[in-house]
Amino acid sequence: MVSLITSVKTIKAIVAGSFFIFIVLLILQLAYVFIAVGYHSLAADFPFLHNITGIFRYLIGLPVVLAVMFIGGYITADISDSREKIITVLHCFLVGFLTAGGMMYSAMDNSELTITGIVVTVLAIAACIAGGLYWLRNMTDSMLSTPVE
Repeated sequence: MVSLITSVKTIKAIVAGSFFIFIVLLILQLAYVFIAVGYHSLAADFPFLHNITGIFRYLIGLPVVLAVMFIGGYITADISDSREKIITVLHCFLVGFLTAGGMMYSAMDNSELTITGIVVTVLAIAACIAGGLYWLRNMTDSMLSTPVE
């Protein structure tokens, strides 16, 4: 019975973490499209802005994606409620791999994964695991600071 409850929590945690990341990233992509349209209309009047378009995308987009992945890992660890480090890392790795893999699969150029895509995928998985480990550390610290009656 305990195994079944653990399996349900695992599935629920992976689905919830992945769902959060997909929904938030889709909303942020929509916001990015609106910002990009405004940026390109502004760049029509100021040609020097064309040179920084690629840099702008990575300076703004990458930290936001990594923050969303971190929060998704935190949510995954919270729902799975596992106090074991290896289980928490495994859950967060699966969520990070599924979401980053789905994100990169849809963004691949001519079915080829670029170096940038590999770096973003590795960073996204690492951010998701870091979110889970952060949750685990907070739970460990709160358990240590709570007096035993």
